Amino acid sequence: MAVLLIAEITDGALSMDATAKTVSAAKSLGDVTVLAVGASAKDAAAEAATIDGVTKVLVAEDDLYGHRLAEPVAALIAALAG
Repeated sequence: MAVLLIAEITDGALSMDATAKTVSAAKSLGDVTVLAVGASAKDAAAEAATIDGVTKVLVAEDDLYGHRLAEPVAALIAALAG
């Protein structure tokens, strides 16, 4: 099984502690892919890649995701599911 984890990002900064704890809890389920979503998410994605247990990091950086609304992120996740 694979796990998709949405990184906790605030103002472009990764909440390292929360994300690392979630990865630690999820990695026993399978490969963990972290999705960094936001208006500025590149730096957070790079930091997430350093977390033990993260297999892959995806970055979706666009102003569309800057307001942290569920609808655009849900559409993105649905598109990734295929």
